Amino acid sequence: MNGAVQDGSDGAITSAVQPIISVAVPLRAVDPWHLASEEGNTMGLLLFPGDGNVNSPDVDWSYSGFSAFRTWLAQAEGFVLADMYGFGGERPWSSVSTTLEPLLDHPDDAGPDLTSAQCAAMLPRLEAIIDQRDDSDPVARRHVDDARRLIAVMRVCREKDVDLYFG
Repeated sequence: MNGAVQDGSDGAITSAVQPIISVAVPLRAVDPWHLASEEGNTMGLLLFPGDGNVNSPDVDWSYSGFSAFRTWLAQAEGFVLADMYGFGGERPWSSVSTTLEPLLDHPDDAGPDLTSAQCAAMLPRLEAIIDQRDDSDPVARRHVDDARRLIAVMRVCREKDVDLYFG
């Protein structure tokens, strides 16, 4: 009867379900980097191995969270992402040397997938970045956690020789 109770005297059905009280809390106040913002933006992206296994690890961000993550990675690589062509600046990608370029210069959710070889090439640098970062700051800690999740996804891509999908 799905939460309903039959009275018995006249056969009427009354509800035994208690009302639920909900409080609207902006997700940004709880998790500033993932899938929602105070402006109501619920769009985001998911990076996952193309192995067809729904149990494989993945990593997700809001678009603004992914932008912040890549800005943090670029800073670790010694340049400002906003100065780069495609990110509002005029600096060509050929002027920087980083194994992370396939990730940093990738459209948010379009373009080619990253190959397992690209993932394998980026792994050592991502690991080195998180090893040398101070994660005492909550924002930095969030980026380090996301980098660890991304590393787990890229390892699956390398080990199974599958692409990294942006979706």
